[in-house]
Amino acid sequence: MTHLPKRHTRSAGVTFEVPVLDYLHEMALAQSRDRSFCINQIIREHAARNGQSLPPAVPPSDDGFSSGEA
Repeated sequence: MTHLPKRHTRSAGVTFEVPVLDYLHEMALAQSRDRSFCINQIIREHAARNGQSLPPAVPPSDDGFSSGEA
């Protein structure tokens, strides 16, 4: 099993139309991901198409090597 880094997340209640939820469920199954991951992926792709760069959800590591700071 691959270890995935912990993402910073916050829960938000959202209501979906049935066909949208069905599509989301199929997308999640096909990618072996959960629905939240797929929603985040869709929103990130939409933002990128509209010229908005979103920061990564995974915080920088605390090992002192990834930040580039002295």
